[in-house]
Amino acid sequence: MEFNTPQAIRKIKLSPKSNILVDGKHQCKLQAMSFALKYHKIDVTETLGELTIKGIVPVGG
Repeated sequence: MEFNTPQAIRKIKLSPKSNILVDGKHQCKLQAMSFALKYHKIDVTETLGELTIKGIVPVGG
């Protein structure tokens, strides 16, 4: 699901998932939230075992 930056950070922070993939790489929640600050729009998808995060609209792009 597509979120703007504050919503994506909130979603990452509140997610019970500990397995997080950011652009295909395993990251912790803090790294994922830091990654989200580089984008205006972020795709956050929650599956059975993990949270997948992909940047869509970069800042300054």
